[in-house]
Amino acid sequence: MNPFNTFKNILKNYISDKAIHELPLRWREKHRHYHTVDHLISVIQNIESNMYFKELNVYEKHVLLLAAFFHDAIYNPKRKDNEDQSIKLFISSVKSKDVKMLDTVCDLIECTKHRKRPINKLQRIFWDADNKGFFKGYDIMLKTETFIRQEYSHLSNKEYKKNRIEFLNLCKGLFNSSVDKDLNKLIKYIEKTY
Repeated sequence: MNPFNTFKNILKNYISDKAIHELPLRWREKHRHYHTVDHLISVIQNIESNMYFKELNVYEKHVLLLAAFFHDAIYNPKRKDNEDQSIKLFISSVKSKDVKMLDTVCDLIECTKHRKRPINKLQRIFWDADNKGFFKGYDIMLKTETFIRQEYSHLSNKEYKKNRIEFLNLCKGLFNSSVDKDLNKLIKYIEKTY
């Protein structure tokens, strides 16, 4: 699946031709190893497979799709404001004058910054889609870990280990006991490896 072709007509309704041209280039930047087009495809598929997706109207589906394309459109592991920069990119790319749509997409991107499951229906669908990888078992977590470490190769092992374990500890209790067990196993792996 090439999401940029598959959803091109929908994207054209909302964002500029310049943004449509730039999005694939951004998602394919060389420093990306996890936050790639594969991640984008996974988020879109996770949205579409959500049990509440069929209940959504076309507008809500389009809002989720726009958030998917822009939530990691700006991704620089050396910065801590990627979501904020992605929101700015979205705002500068929008053709639509629909303020509600603009605010909703920005809120969806914003919610991915936090290690707390949202209550709002669309935010919950989107947050869950972005975090569904945690449910795929330890082997997938370990594979993801390898990609994340590559993205943060500019950090020393000591600094990476500290930051990564802090993040993973924040994820405990967000999902279920099986995920928590896998997170604990991954933390032990990181402690030994780095």
